[in-house]
Amino acid sequence: MTGKGKVFLAGSALLAPVVLVLGLVVLFVAAVANGAAGHEEAEAAPVAGAGGAPGKVAGINPVMLSAYTRASSQVTSVRPKCKGMRWSVIAGIGKVESNHAAGRTVAANGNITPHILGVRLNGSGVGGNRTSFTDTDRGRLDGDTSYDRAVGPMQFLPSTWNGPTGQDGNNDGLKDPHNAFDAALGTAAYLCGTTATNLKKTDQLRKAIYRYNHSNTYVNDVTGYVAEYDALPVGTGGSAAAAGQAGAVIRAASAEIGTPYVWGGGSTTGPTKGGYDCSGLMLYAFHTGAGVALPRTSQQMRHTGTHVDRADMQPGDLIVINNDGNWGHVGLYTGNHTMIHAPRPGKTVETTSLAGYWEKYDWDVRRVL
Repeated sequence: MTGKGKVFLAGSALLAPVVLVLGLVVLFVAAVANGAAGHEEAEAAPVAGAGGAPGKVAGINPVMLSAYTRASSQVTSVRPKCKGMRWSVIAGIGKVESNHAAGRTVAANGNITPHILGVRLNGSGVGGNRTSFTDTDRGRLDGDTSYDRAVGPMQFLPSTWNGPTGQDGNNDGLKDPHNAFDAALGTAAYLCGTTATNLKKTDQLRKAIYRYNHSNTYVNDVTGYVAEYDALPVGTGGSAAAAGQAGAVIRAASAEIGTPYVWGGGSTTGPTKGGYDCSGLMLYAFHTGAGVALPRTSQQMRHTGTHVDRADMQPGDLIVINNDGNWGHVGLYTGNHTMIHAPRPGKTVETTSLAGYWEKYDWDVRRVL
């Protein structure tokens, strides 16, 4: 979107319900395979409460909050020159544009129904729009084959979304502005731009928001909400809430959110072969954040540190899970009953809930720090 194309959207928040020597090598490879790719977990949307966000915020749908949190952690994978992105910045845009999709149903995968559509951009003056924007997408995103409408909870113009801004935030192979995860990552990418940007600096943040909508009033409104959200206490699941080494380990793992799962991938220096498996991610995070050398496989990690009961878990603990009969998966506990892990082939590093699929298996929680 351009600021020019966004001026008319100031009222959109008011829309109606809208993973002898030869023998040892074979055993090692088998252990990595079982410890990294031996599960097919149920699909689950990434959750809020990680990466320095509160576990919940009044007035924000939990899935929307999860989308903002995930996008803020994920954006450097698509905008590597960007610094200072945080959930509150994306949420500030979401508040002004659609009041966080208020009045709509937001599914666990981020799909929003019914779709949120801005006014018809025919220059009539409705919604403050006096410039005509004829159809650019044959109505695919906005259902209008004559004129464009802003779409989704973050109110993108179809022409902008269909350019370099559109993103796949929930890794389902689609780029859908009507999906909370996709729209949030698209917003983060747009605000970051393609040059070096530090959104912790007030002037650069205001400039980025102005680019989103060429209105100083809009910039003031959004930055006001950003300040409010920044002031909220983070939940125990946030990396900022975990002090010392635990927080550093969680931050190291969180920075890899969005990195592809690669069987046998990951070392103390980062991804190998393009990504991480579950134990490779732990190897990297603990070495980077705390200088701790973990063994390579989940089975070996089960014998490091001290056993802790589930009820006594703390952010920074390892969770080794017996979901394949061989203690074949491991993740990093981040608090709020969530973990960061590299799930399986075809997925990426993510924050996920321990409820549902994972809680039915045996765990061996290990306190290494």
